[in-house]
Amino acid sequence: MPSAPRRTLLRALARTGLLAAAFCAPALALAAWPAQPVRVVVPYSPGGSSDLIARALAVELGRELGQSVVVDNKPGASAMLGAELVARAAPDGYTLLLADMPHVINASLYKTRYDPIKDFTPLGLVGSTPLVLVVNPKLPVKTLKDYIDLAKSRPGKLNLASGGNGTTTHLMGELMKQQLGLFITHIPYKGSGQAMGDVLSGQIEGTFATAPGAVGHVKSGTLRALAVTSAAPTPALPGVPTFESSGVKGLTVTHWFGLLAPAKLAPEADAALQQALTRALAAPALQQRLTAMAVDLTPGTPAQFVQRMEADSARWARVIQDAKIKVD
Repeated sequence: MPSAPRRTLLRALARTGLLAAAFCAPALALAAWPAQPVRVVVPYSPGGSSDLIARALAVELGRELGQSVVVDNKPGASAMLGAELVARAAPDGYTLLLADMPHVINASLYKTRYDPIKDFTPLGLVGSTPLVLVVNPKLPVKTLKDYIDLAKSRPGKLNLASGGNGTTTHLMGELMKQQLGLFITHIPYKGSGQAMGDVLSGQIEGTFATAPGAVGHVKSGTLRALAVTSAAPTPALPGVPTFESSGVKGLTVTHWFGLLAPAKLAPEADAALQQALTRALAAPALQQRLTAMAVDLTPGTPAQFVQRMEADSARWARVIQDAKIKVD
């Protein structure tokens, strides 16, 4: 039984309607998610493809959610530092991860302290981009066939740069060598920027690069693109054929980007984020911006995103095993 002073206070609150509002406040707060800014963790340094995509997406997500969406770069440990941060975050929807293909590859290379699929809630794919085999223009090849013929005539003499052991650009090179029976020397660098720099200078003959990182150099003529790994040509690189159309099977690969939240995400946050992501990806401004970066928007259901992660995890695990790839 409430005390007399408390009963008097409750009656006063009831007369003014404040009592009902007080009891309804938690429900109102729950329905009003998000009540604070949302953070999107990018596990790479500023300026790369993931960072640029996250910043473009954040503008539209913020507009749809009615809250600021802030990009937080957390590079380190081959993108595992940022991923673990999100995996361990509260599942309230306020901390998200802009993941890309290495997110599921790392488990085959390192002893990760999280499961790349089970420890996250998939919100949806954002987009994908092909990889591009590029060479220095001084290399006497004009087509992919020329390059393959040259590699076969000079086993072990051609070099292929990558952003480091176990990176997507390294694995793509290994997959190409496995599929075509080529002996090309892999030269790992500490980052794709350094690898690209030595290809541009002519110290290394070629490399695989993500399309956003190659478009500018190809258009300026400082690199020659031989083929893209997508199923269809990319509009950002007109005239560059696919591996498939060049007669090479089994090298269709797209480097994807997707949005993840911690596992056991609160249902109200999950629903709001999925709806906001769907609407954001339909925004013409975002579509135009990402298309200019050679990124194709590939929206889909969370279940489709999981299927994509599981398929790529298995595919690259085989490549890593067959190539006996070790990381330092």
